[in-house]
This record gives sequence, structure tokens and C-alpha cells, in this order.
Amino acid sequence: MKKLLPIDKLLWLLLAVQALINLVGALGPELGFDALWYHLPEARLFLADRSLAPIPGSLLYWSGLPRLSEAVYALVLPLSVQAPKLIHWLSGMIAAFFVFKIARKKLPQTAALAAGLLFYSTLLVGWLATTAYVDLSFTALFLAAVYFTDWRRPLFLVLSGAVKLQAVAFGLVLTPVPWAALGALPFWLVNFFSTGNLFYPFGEGFNLSGDWFFNGFGYWLTRPARLFFDPAFRVGPAVATLVAILVFKLKPPLKKILKSITFWLFIIWWLMPGTGFGRFALPLLALLAVFAARLTSGSDPVGRKLALVLIVTQAVVGIGARAYANAKYLPVLLGQESRQEFLLEHLNFDFGDFYDADAEIKNLVGESGKVLVYDIHNLYYVDFPFDHQSWAGPRENYTHVLVGSGNTLSEKLKPAELIYQNHLTRVKLFKLL
Repeated sequence: MKKLLPIDKLLWLLLAVQALINLVGALGPELGFDALWYHLPEARLFLADRSLAPIPGSLLYWSGLPRLSEAVYALVLPLSVQAPKLIHWLSGMIAAFFVFKIARKKLPQTAALAAGLLFYSTLLVGWLATTAYVDLSFTALFLAAVYFTDWRRPLFLVLSGAVKLQAVAFGLVLTPVPWAALGALPFWLVNFFSTGNLFYPFGEGFNLSGDWFFNGFGYWLTRPARLFFDPAFRVGPAVATLVAILVFKLKPPLKKILKSITFWLFIIWWLMPGTGFGRFALPLLALLAVFAARLTSGSDPVGRKLALVLIVTQAVVGIGARAYANAKYLPVLLGQESRQEFLLEHLNFDFGDFYDADAEIKNLVGESGKVLVYDIHNLYYVDFPFDHQSWAGPRENYTHVLVGSGNTLSEKLKPAELIYQNHLTRVKLFKLL
């Protein structure tokens, strides 16, 4: 890399600060809904069962999708509970690196750095970098496939398809050969031999079609505008402003193939189900950042300065917002607050999170007991032998029943004795008689 200009040093500094602040969140206890719902519980169950077969029932139905990331999480969880989050944090930096490399093919170093910063400093990427989701891992692999044009493109498409089903559609933008489907194929075969359904959970009656127009048709139709202006998408209007200037004022000398890839990624993303908010648009946002950063190397000095000001402003806002959000983790990391105190304060027990305060339930169940869990949605912090109601076996296998959401025990499970309840975590533990 050539000698850094002062503006380059500033861009590098902002990238480093953003990465460091993201790391604070990655080192803290997991709070992300989908991570607590299925990414991490699936990993633990895969490890316990020594199998990647889909987990039956209506709770963890997503366990039938491509699950390379969850398999990796299963391997590293015994080493450290933070390892999955750190993997996803690292994936975010790798994704930003490939944004830089894609931009650098045609743009000056300053513009390429600006592209990487524009992508990495969005609130969306900053948030995801603190979770054990899989979207940044998929994005890093897919952007690597965009960058490479030799034998490595199919390789990275296969890997991206093993992480997220979305890669199968997105990969067709890069090549008509469905390489990403090869990545999903091993998991589809596992699905077939364990459930008889190659594409589990589709066709299993889980009403997944309702996800297509999530929040209604009007919401789905307006997602392109919401991507930049709806706070739920965590992107921000600075990117929209840059893209708008680019479209209406400049014609960037980037390769036509990159413009075609970006256009078709947009079309496919728009036609996809309306779930995921901005997460499913990450590869699109990455390439839009490349185009928008072209403004920093345009012929108009005022335009160049305006683009840099907008990018630096977004970075400062993104860093500040993420620093504010991650500040809650510092007492835990500095030893001023226990992990239990943090989780009891920040988990959403009204919305189905679970935590065993003071390990009371684990102690009551004992080493030989097994718990049947009802009405608890996010099971990651369960640390005793259990089955959830959605995949439970015969009653005689269970010694206790744990009921969440402040509900009472079903009559069909009685006789049973209430031996523990916690009004904060909203659970009741019954011993079967």
C-alpha cells in the first residue's frame, strides 16, 4: 500500500475505532434475539446430539436450513462461550476488507478506504458484529466471490451457500452455475435422510409463506426506501444521500459488470421475503458503498469534499451510537458486574428469554433429572438436561416441567408439585409426581 495521506489515516483510524467498539459488544454476553432463539441453541443441540439433523418441532424449524455457521459454533462453544460472537465480529471486518478490495480494483486508495468505512460504520453492521448471527459470515464469503473471478469464485459461492440459503439466489447474479446450491446440498441430504424432506422446513406446515409479506404488502413494497430511512433497518440516510447524488449527478467509471451485479442484487433482495429488515441486503449495501465512495475521487473538488464529509459524519455517528449501545457491557468486562446481574437486567423475559438465576433450577433438577420446557422461546441459557414441548418425547422421560411466560401447568401434566418460581424471569418449576 502506498504512503498514506492524512485523510487516509483518518479513515483508517475510524475503521479501527469502530472495530474496537464492536469488539466490546462481541465480548459481552449474548442478547441478540435470533442468536438466543436458534443460532446458538441449534449449535448446542447439534453438539449434544452429535448430529446436524434438523431439530423437530415448531420452535427450531430453521435448523433445516444451511447451517455451516451453526456447525462451526458447535465446535467452538466448548472452548469459549464468546467464540461464536468473535467469529461473527471477525467476519464483519473481513467483509469490510473485501469492500475495500472490490473498490480498489478501479478506485484510488482513499475512495476504497471510504467505501470500506461507509459499509462498516453503518449501524446495521455495527450491531451484527456484536452478535452470533450468520449474516456477516455470509456477506464476507459472498463479497469474496464478487472480488475473485478465477476458481476461487465457485469456492466462495459454495461456502456462502453452506451458511445461508440466500446465497443460492444471489449467486446466480455472479454465474449461471448454481455453485451456492452445492454448499447447501450436504444439509439438504441430511434433511432428506432424517426427515424425508430435502428442503425442510419448507412444506412442513410451519406457515413460512407468511414471512414473504412480513408486516403487510405495503411494508414489503416500500422496503427500498425503508432500507435507508426506517430506523429499524439500521442503515442511515447518509448512504441514501450519497447514492442519490451518484445516480443523479455522476457517472462513475466502474466496470459495467459491477453495476449489473448491484442492480440484480437489488431486484432479488426486493423480491425476497420481507423478513430480516436490512440484514438480507448486506451484500447490496456493500456494493452500493463502493459506488457511493466513487464520489470521493470525482473531478468536482466540492463534490469530493462533500462525499468525504458525509462518509466521515456517518462513521462518527455510527461509532458514537455503537459506543453508547455497547457501554452496557463494560461493567461486565471490567469485572464490576457479574454476568448473571447483567443478564437478569438486560434479557427480555416478557418476550420469551430464559435465564436460570443463581442456578436454582439446575440445582433442583439435579444431575439425573430432565426437564420438559413449556412456553419459553429462547433457550440458549438453559444449562440443564431438557426437551422443549415442540420436540418432547414420552412423559415418563421427564422429572420436572418448566413453564414460562407466567403460565400455569397444563392439567394433562398433573399431578405435579410447584417447587420453584421466579417473578423476574417469569418461570415456574414443577416436580412431576
